[in-house]
Amino acid sequence: MKLTDLEYYLFNKIDRTLFGLIIMLIVAGLVILASANQQDISHIMSQTMNISVGLGFLYLICHTKTRLLLIFSPWLYMISILLLLFVDLFGVQSHGSQRWIDLGVFNLQPSETLKITLPLMLAWLYQKNNNKIGYRVHFVSALLISIPFYLVLIQPDLGTSLLILWSGLVIIILAGLPIKFIIVSFTGLLLSLPVIWSSLLEYQKNRVLNLIDPYNDPLGAGYHSIQSMIAVGSGGLAGRGWSNGTQTRLDFLPETTTDFIFAVFSEEFGFLGVICILVLFVLIFYRCMWMASKMQDTFSRLLTAGLTVSLFTGVIVNIGMISGLLPIVGVPLPFISYGGTSMVVSLISMGIIMNLYSNKSLIAN
Repeated sequence: MKLTDLEYYLFNKIDRTLFGLIIMLIVAGLVILASANQQDISHIMSQTMNISVGLGFLYLICHTKTRLLLIFSPWLYMISILLLLFVDLFGVQSHGSQRWIDLGVFNLQPSETLKITLPLMLAWLYQKNNNKIGYRVHFVSALLISIPFYLVLIQPDLGTSLLILWSGLVIIILAGLPIKFIIVSFTGLLLSLPVIWSSLLEYQKNRVLNLIDPYNDPLGAGYHSIQSMIAVGSGGLAGRGWSNGTQTRLDFLPETTTDFIFAVFSEEFGFLGVICILVLFVLIFYRCMWMASKMQDTFSRLLTAGLTVSLFTGVIVNIGMISGLLPIVGVPLPFISYGGTSMVVSLISMGIIMNLYSNKSLIAN
């Protein structure tokens, strides 16, 4: 076999454009992680291992028969629900939340897996009922969304639960939910806001209130938001330079390697650096949605759109959070924030999209 033939066999399922954009974001993440963690080599090695595992899964999924994704979708969803039940009962607590399962080598965050398994389940449901999609199917979909939403909400993890809710709702809307039902549902949501507000925990209410005026409690609930905005604003046009951010060096920013890593990047690389990262994210979003438009079956289109929206809602929430436009929630920045589960899940999502695009239609698989 010629080398070119071997290369084609090994890499023809991988979309080179999308893969290249992802690698650029990952490299940028490693560079800023080194600065955010004050050049601690252990974090760099750990994140490199996370990336390697994620890329391994991406490659394997790219070369998996597409029909296997369809067949195993319900089972993967049920496994995620069982893991959520387990973590709610026996999970590891950290920073007041119970979100992780200690596997010895690493901590697994089951709520992150729902970013994949919920879109898989919903896309499977609509594919199976492709010729008779109606209110019954939409109702079942809403039920499938509400179960993980509630289980994640009680951890408590408001940010991730809302991401799960939104990614599921997007799939229902794209599947053909009538516009009048969307309007009625939105009106019902607005009317139920007082009930939702009363059910929030005290710290969650404080986060919403401090979004309006973080200086109302500058040394308490508003502290993280204020320090984050200072970091973003002090970057100026070109930034302070790599590893020269005062907000990081003087420990004003919390969780500099995870939730607030974009604030570190903004301070050190400035407006120009932020524009570069945002352009990469926009290009990935556009590429994924373009790939979805080329797919010929309901499962592939809905799953690709659902995974893409889920991923980029996380991007919007994280960047909005550190910019003071959204409340502070524990949502990592895909491909950049430190964390095993988040990195692996993001890369698996991209692997699934590449698999679906390379096969175009389930009919041929």
